Amino acid sequence: MIATLLALVLLAQDPDPTADEQASVVPAPAVVPAPTPSAPPRSDGWRQGFGVGWHGTTFWNRESSHYTFHSLALGYIASRGARNGLLLHVSALLPLQAREDGRVYATHEVYGTRFGTDLLVGRQWRWRPGPRVEWEAGPGVHGTLLWLPGRPGYRDFSALLLGLGGETVVRWKPGARMRGMPMSLGSFASAAVDFYDPLRSNDLRGGLTFRAGMFAGFGFAAD
Repeated sequence: MIATLLALVLLAQDPDPTADEQASVVPAPAVVPAPTPSAPPRSDGWRQGFGVGWHGTTFWNRESSHYTFHSLALGYIASRGARNGLLLHVSALLPLQAREDGRVYATHEVYGTRFGTDLLVGRQWRWRPGPRVEWEAGPGVHGTLLWLPGRPGYRDFSALLLGLGGETVVRWKPGARMRGMPMSLGSFASAAVDFYDPLRSNDLRGGLTFRAGMFAGFGFAAD
């Protein structure tokens, strides 16, 4: 009996050591992975579109005669590059109104086949102020061709105006896609100073050309 009591006392003074070890173990805090920063919106690659707008050119020859033509412009506009790159805008022109020294004519009354084209090739710089908006601007070389053979009783008139110009483009991405490519809508405006006309024996004293309109296109970089 005495031996049994001594054994119980010893067990009470010496608890299970594994219980102390288990109690001393503190679970490690869960490791939460740091959020991966999202990549900034890309602004590289091609931008292409087809637009409609107004085209106006006015110029003076060395005899001080003043000519102005207003045309409907249907064009293709494109650019490429991340921060800067190629700028291309070519338009087919349908002359609608002509002015010569203050006299105004409807071109279909004076000229037969009415045709023209406008080309601006240069370098653009691209900015992206928001995830759905881009802005481009840049200079380039410019040319406008007007081909206006006269009707019977009227003289022909043709001109090739060459000079330097610039253009600005604002592009907006509405979210629609075509064949997996994001669509875009935008507007453009350009201006040029012309100083040479090889078709008129360099009779050009100086001229100004303007173009403005809207376009729909594709190629806006994905976010």
